Amino acid sequence: MSEGAGAGADEDRLGPAVRASYLRALLFACDEFGPPAMEIREQLGDTHQTSIECAGPLVWLPIEADIALQRALARVLGAERTRAFVLANLREFMAASILQNIVQTAVGLFGLDPGSFARLLPRAWGMLYRDCGRWSVSRSLDPDRARAREWREVQMCLSRLPQACASEDAWLAAVATVQHALLILCGRAHDEGEGEVELLERVLDEPSQVVFRLAWKNR
Repeated sequence: MSEGAGAGADEDRLGPAVRASYLRALLFACDEFGPPAMEIREQLGDTHQTSIECAGPLVWLPIEADIALQRALARVLGAERTRAFVLANLREFMAASILQNIVQTAVGLFGLDPGSFARLLPRAWGMLYRDCGRWSVSRSLDPDRARAREWREVQMCLSRLPQACASEDAWLAAVATVQHALLILCGRAHDEGEGEVELLERVLDEPSQVVFRLAWKNR
């Protein structure tokens, strides 16, 4: 068997995985925190740290590396600081990666509509994650009629999710942050009271599943 064939076989056996380039961007950006950066790396552990730093940009890493990094960030920085950090780096990562093409296409087709943008998440997700859940997006309506006139929303279901991901609060918080980034891109920032992301449901039995509500003020 050739070396290339062996590498492909190893990758096929990897299971749920994440692009190394995404984790490397987050890990290297941690250095801006000074001393806390060392604590984040200690929490992450030598094995995951080495795999993230040494892998090529298109290499798939086991999803456990992503879970470990998100957990380390949350433990050291806290929930709010981690969300701000991941948001900032998501913007930079999207601007410098193939995800930029998806964003530009979406703006050209739909304008800055969060509901339409949400339907492109499955495609973008597949570029960063493999065998790590499948997104479905459906329109929903707030039962409060007064609020329904002012707000629009969709339910976003991530099914066929590894139980290790569904059970880790820090990892789910990072997924919610991706949706916050979508709202910000469309000018509906949570901090300005124009967008909301809520975890509605979490099923831990295999195959695991989570459901989010993405809502934004109508204009």
